[in-house]
Amino acid sequence: MLGKLMKKLIAVALLVPVLAWGYPVLNATETVHAAGPEDAVTENEVAQAGSALLWAVSADVPYNQDVRFLLNQMTMVQILAEEYARIESICAGNGLANIQPNPYGPIVVIPNAGDLSLAGSNVSIRVNPDGEIWFIPRTQGQIIRVPMAVGDKVEGQEVLHLSLAEGLKLMTEGQLIWTAKDQGPFGNGHGLPGHIAACDPQYDPIYFPLEDED
Repeated sequence: MLGKLMKKLIAVALLVPVLAWGYPVLNATETVHAAGPEDAVTENEVAQAGSALLWAVSADVPYNQDVRFLLNQMTMVQILAEEYARIESICAGNGLANIQPNPYGPIVVIPNAGDLSLAGSNVSIRVNPDGEIWFIPRTQGQIIRVPMAVGDKVEGQEVLHLSLAEGLKLMTEGQLIWTAKDQGPFGNGHGLPGHIAACDPQYDPIYFPLEDED
């Protein structure tokens, strides 16, 4: 039984090893350390983190329609690996509020179609094991230049990440935008093939046939 448990842990670890910057990488030549029970966040803590997230996104803040769409409807994919603009990804869920933290390490998600653009630079979303959410640079080694005062940040400040509240405030103010907004067959950003067409519940090949389809 212990052997089966270790195999399961190793399989999970292969999916979620994360650089300090926040992006998962897959490297078959590296030895991966499987996180043991003493290293992992418990399932109860993950459940509590999810509850805390739901509370945070329903707090009394004047969120606009774009924020509500991000939290409740936007189709997201999780980045497993990325090299030379080629992305390996899996479906993460529809709506940021519906994405569960991984107890074995952070996950990084992006929209299935389009990008999240902040002051001309794209950002990703990092979901930490404890449920804390950050907006981080889309490209490793870069920074976020804050376009306006938000939270404890000042305009023009260069940071490595923004909190969930700060990112949502910037989206409410029109500083953080989803580039696929108003696109697609339904005019709401859904229905586009994106990274993985099957992730989007509204995708229909009638509108956007995949290249490998006859």
